[in-house]
Amino acid sequence: MFNITDFNYDKAMDFIMSFSRLGKKVTDLSRVKRLLDLIDDPQNDLEFIHIAGTNGKGSVAEMLSEILYSAGVKTGTFTSPYILEFRDRIRFMGKVIPKKELTDICFYIKSRLDKLDDAKDFSGFEINMAIALLYFKKAGCEAVVFETGLGGLLDCTNVIQRPLVSVITSISHDHTAILGKTIREIAAQKAGIIKDGCPVVLSINNPDEAVDVVSKTAKEKGSELIIPDKSNLNIKSVRLGDTSFEYKGIRYSLLMSGEHQITNALSAIETAYLLKKRFKITEQNIQTGLKKAFVIGRTEVLASPLKGESHYVILDGSHNDGGIEALTEVLREIPKPVTAIVGSLNRKNVRDSLPKLFDSVDKIICVDDFTSETMPKRELCGILNEEYAKSNVYKGKKIIAYCGEDTKSEYQKAMNGEYKNTVICGTLYLVSYIKNL
Repeated sequence: MFNITDFNYDKAMDFIMSFSRLGKKVTDLSRVKRLLDLIDDPQNDLEFIHIAGTNGKGSVAEMLSEILYSAGVKTGTFTSPYILEFRDRIRFMGKVIPKKELTDICFYIKSRLDKLDDAKDFSGFEINMAIALLYFKKAGCEAVVFETGLGGLLDCTNVIQRPLVSVITSISHDHTAILGKTIREIAAQKAGIIKDGCPVVLSINNPDEAVDVVSKTAKEKGSELIIPDKSNLNIKSVRLGDTSFEYKGIRYSLLMSGEHQITNALSAIETAYLLKKRFKITEQNIQTGLKKAFVIGRTEVLASPLKGESHYVILDGSHNDGGIEALTEVLREIPKPVTAIVGSLNRKNVRDSLPKLFDSVDKIICVDDFTSETMPKRELCGILNEEYAKSNVYKGKKIIAYCGEDTKSEYQKAMNGEYKNTVICGTLYLVSYIKNL
């Protein structure tokens, strides 16, 4: 048994990592409610902007956080997964949770859980969320930007009762073994974050089935549904390093590239309009927040002619069909040839996502040494070459996927311009590895 004097940061991290990724299977929110009851329900003293969706959650979370920072609102941000280190996912006013705060909070939670025989039933994500909530309460947060982990309806973040706003971003196929195989089933899980009488913002360009499910859920809950008005959108530029648009007659510029980021920005703008009822948010705050918002590994430009190099290197964490489709839109701005350095996790269905790269790249290099959970590169190459051979869409274009060297060597070749132009993608785990080199 530890006492507070010998429970240090390393022991705190050991405690966090001792929990499994998903914990015991859940069928309701009773388990996380029990956990939060043990630590005196910090969520009841906080106000939330709750965000669900397949793609775009992290970008919208950063945009809203930056808008709130600009407005002087004491803001906590909880996102997943982390990229550089664990503390990335828990931030107050843009700064990661200090090691001492995390250590003290972990000691407190552990002291409560030590009394239980079934503490290991909790998931790592539930423990992470509990840490974040305790920290945000201690920091005196006026607003918490709260990103779901998986789904929405049964996600542990859904324990909050009355969010200021619920936000649902792009919905597409991902985690189908858990969330369902159809868009309707997945949308129903995402729509589970809609609460009685609380407004919800839904991103544009969602499938009709998803819009239908969310609309019906909002009506049942008596919740105002806002979908940004595309007729008031005028896109000015979607070039790398220059993404700008007008919405309702006001000009906005984004640090993050791509038309999909404009979609995310519209959701952030409409959410900010709703938050004006609670906080003093000006139009300047919205413009400043959008221009500053940045997420590591979301079409991140590591090298480009705009930075003085002769070639492009793009880093992107896309790992599902919607994410890869958004990435291909950006890749159309890059001169050919383009080489993709790709890795994936064993548990992912790459047949539905990565072949979407065929239209935008000329060669694929598979890697597998960036985490212990990767799909072997030989297996990944085999799948991609098989999918390419089955396709009749790309006649006249020859794409070969082959096994690369170790990830570090392939990254160095990309940065040196040996592949001319390069995109590195397939999973956020690969992004994390590259960013930590």
